[in-house]
Amino acid sequence: MFALGLAACANDGRNLAAAQDWQTTTTRPPPPTSAPLQSVGASGVSLSSPDFEAGGVAPPLSRCDGANVFPSLNIKGVPDNAVELAVTLSDQTDPKLPVLLWLMGGISPDRTELPSGILPTGAYETLNDYGQYGWGNPCLESLAGGTRDLQFRLYILEQPADIEAGDPGNEAWDTLAAVAVDSATMLMLIEGTG
Repeated sequence: MFALGLAACANDGRNLAAAQDWQTTTTRPPPPTSAPLQSVGASGVSLSSPDFEAGGVAPPLSRCDGANVFPSLNIKGVPDNAVELAVTLSDQTDPKLPVLLWLMGGISPDRTELPSGILPTGAYETLNDYGQYGWGNPCLESLAGGTRDLQFRLYILEQPADIEAGDPGNEAWDTLAAVAVDSATMLMLIEGTG
């Protein structure tokens, strides 16, 4: 009796309807970002790049299919009381689960430019969320297509952050957020390669 019941359920003579286009998606689209294209700090400090417009696509030199180095960054309006600058790049596509891709600290407050791929004297880089040292993984191999929102953030510090090269990135990131007195941001987009 039990075997007969299973056979009846397995083939009851009905055919499944063809899937509709809206039913074939296997992953949900990424949530919208809350990151602005660009923001200026309360002190007037700002961050820009000659390599891409705020909210624009990552330049080839900053992707893994290019030179895989950070783009040139320009800094303006650093307040006189700053003793150190730091910059992060994080994936802000899902603001509730940001991913740290890069953290550079120990930057002199006198700097107005960070040339592409060049670590300034006295500056350091930490590990990122991929466990890599320095510039993160802007190819995002694990991403199954789609555009990602990557946010640069410039931190203004009135006291040294006491972070060292190779420190765990998220601990260093938390320290920056705790001691920074101001910040400025700029968004960069990147296409997934997965």
